[in-house]
Amino acid sequence: MESLKAVIFDLDGTLTPVRSIWQYIHEELGTWESHGRRSLQAFLAGEIDYEEFARRDAAAWAGVSRRRIEELVERIPLRPGTQETVATLRRSGCRLAILSSGLDILAERVREICGFDLALANRLVFRNDVLTGEVEVRVGWYGKPEGLQYICRCLGTHPGETAVVGDGVGDAPLFSLVRLGVAFNAPPEVAAAAHLAVEGDDLRVILEAFQTYGRRERVVG
Repeated sequence: MESLKAVIFDLDGTLTPVRSIWQYIHEELGTWESHGRRSLQAFLAGEIDYEEFARRDAAAWAGVSRRRIEELVERIPLRPGTQETVATLRRSGCRLAILSSGLDILAERVREICGFDLALANRLVFRNDVLTGEVEVRVGWYGKPEGLQYICRCLGTHPGETAVVGDGVGDAPLFSLVRLGVAFNAPPEVAAAAHLAVEGDDLRVILEAFQTYGRRERVVG
């Protein structure tokens, strides 16, 4: 891992077992069937863009209190081994960040608990601690490459000394831009784009993958 200066993690499905914070909140608030599923289907069909998809989701939650959203987020567990993985990477000297097309209300919670340097995700808008129904889209469905560049600037690193760990189609374009792309519990089309693909319930499996890749690099070099 000595060649890596930074590691950037996806959030939904990677650092937590919940694969979509958007769907999770919809299901908990009872708006999935009436709003969330329809918006997702329209987006996947190309009828609306990601910004409109996010706007429709947020609009369905207008009037919900910040505390209610926080209570839902607090029930989402970390993936086993997440804190240990972060601690190990930090001891090795890596800067650490979260890059998610999900929501920052979860990303910031995970950042604070685990000690990440930075989190970049989409921001729900609250006024007087009540959701307005608006959202600030900071990371679109296909916007992670721009997010990668932003995070590298903030951390003082560059993609050539960075690793990315993720599980979704939005993560796949990043793998060719960085030193090491690790697909974690990813579908075949995402795994095919990565340098390494690993599976497991515990995030610590990526540490072994990092070490294996490092040994391979030394042999080739």
